[in-house]
Amino acid sequence: MESQKKEKNSSLIYTLARRAAWISAVVAVILSILLIANYIQIKSVDPLNSPALTALMEELENNPDDTALKQQIRALDLLARKSYFATQWQIRTGSVILFVSVLVLLVSLKTISSGQAALPDLETPRKDTWNDILLSRRYLIYSGIVVFVLAFLLGVLSETQLTEKSEPSAGAMDEMARQWPAFRGPGGNGHAFVEEAPATWNGESGDNVLWKVQVPKPGFNSPVIWDDRLYLSGADTSSQEVYCYDTASGELQWTTELNDIPGHPAELPFVDTNTGYTAPTMALDGKHVCVIYATGDLACLDEKGNVQWAKNIGVPDNHYGHSSSLMIYRNLLLVQYDTNSSQTLYGFNLDNGEQVYATERQDVQISWASPLLVNTGNRFEVILNSNPWAVSYDPATGAELWRVDCMYGEVAPSPAYSNGFVFVVNEYAQLAAIKLEGTPHIAWAYEDDLSEAPSPLAVDNLLFMASTYGTVTCFDIESGEVHWTHDFDEGFYSSPIRVLDRVYLMDRDGVMQIFKAKDKFELIAENPLGEEADTIPAFKDGRLYIRGMEHLFCIGE
Repeated sequence: MESQKKEKNSSLIYTLARRAAWISAVVAVILSILLIANYIQIKSVDPLNSPALTALMEELENNPDDTALKQQIRALDLLARKSYFATQWQIRTGSVILFVSVLVLLVSLKTISSGQAALPDLETPRKDTWNDILLSRRYLIYSGIVVFVLAFLLGVLSETQLTEKSEPSAGAMDEMARQWPAFRGPGGNGHAFVEEAPATWNGESGDNVLWKVQVPKPGFNSPVIWDDRLYLSGADTSSQEVYCYDTASGELQWTTELNDIPGHPAELPFVDTNTGYTAPTMALDGKHVCVIYATGDLACLDEKGNVQWAKNIGVPDNHYGHSSSLMIYRNLLLVQYDTNSSQTLYGFNLDNGEQVYATERQDVQISWASPLLVNTGNRFEVILNSNPWAVSYDPATGAELWRVDCMYGEVAPSPAYSNGFVFVVNEYAQLAAIKLEGTPHIAWAYEDDLSEAPSPLAVDNLLFMASTYGTVTCFDIESGEVHWTHDFDEGFYSSPIRVLDRVYLMDRDGVMQIFKAKDKFELIAENPLGEEADTIPAFKDGRLYIRGMEHLFCIGE
């Protein structure tokens, strides 16, 4: 009687274990197929950078005042982010369920196995039920376990890839556009994405000057801003420093000295008086504050001024001094490091400073231009201007994408982009309009009143070029037709910035020339700063910030 009861219990356990094995196996197989398919889909499609959203962001770059377009982008961005978080939850939940299902399957198989005297003989065919035949096939079980493990690992990889791909998401791009994170603004293309900006001020009388503070050390780098913090760097023969100011009051929040960086040269390199030791503009992303000096010292700080990492990437052999500004892409700090002896595009990990790539720039000479980071339609490109090539690289890997032979001389102006065209210029060379459709090629060129220092500005179907001696020329970007030229009294080192329907361009005396971004010249205002200035103004929250030769100004109405 007791033995019959035990046999009945054993039979019941065996039956339950077999059913649990089948159910968990079916669930695991379905989840494995879904996770593997999901991994393949994520490898081929970026869920947050859809072509539609990319096209809208590019359209917004050309029409920053279009409120309806902004609302459309925010709505699409919200849907993309909801989809992203839903996908992350599905992958995470599916991976957990798969793990539990495989665990239940293994326990069930162990239970079934322990209820038998021995594993079935695989060599001798048995007349048994399909259930027993399938369960007895060791190779099937082991193969299934391999598939389950593979699917689980791919699920983890899928979530990792989603996180990596989300870094330059539409939301992140929109956030960058709201800040002033680099030389010439977001991406370095000379566009201020603001809803208002002051049009009149006078630094001499104080009219519309909200505050004015003296910067401790000299520098030709321009202000960069994230939220309510403004950053500058300064340096002389005695020390290298980074400054953080409160944008509302102008109060100096902190100063960080960067004088003990490993590899810092015992003898400082020669620099021209128009370049100095800290000409490159810094780069920000909200968590990292990055700076480079003419000594080759490169550092990354946090928003409180604490040094996260610092290194020397080689004292530059540069007969004017290093001036190429920094740029951030995803989790990479991009450094155009051109010297007389070598020309390199670096990508450094922002979190730890490790070198991700170092692309040797083939067959180019030293350049003082800064990188342009732009979405050209279906991908991000970092575009560099040099002698004799304008070259585009993949910012994630440093791989070269295309090059066009169009420059010569000592190149200083940075590129500009609009509507499928890249524009590069240099004095004694030419202004070249490079059309990216098909094989990149020169669509048209212009050879008068060329720029020695100011970078061109592309606005919708118009291109504006300022010369060092004071001439500004407006072109049609498709044909190269000259719409107008205007001669100002003073020359320009600063570059034009598009703000709303206007162009802001500061001459070397510190007078901001404001004119309409139109195919007919229309001067709006001439605003004196009260001191000389060669830097790029920064725009944020209805104010603009200008670094003069000695002071930092906040302008607002």
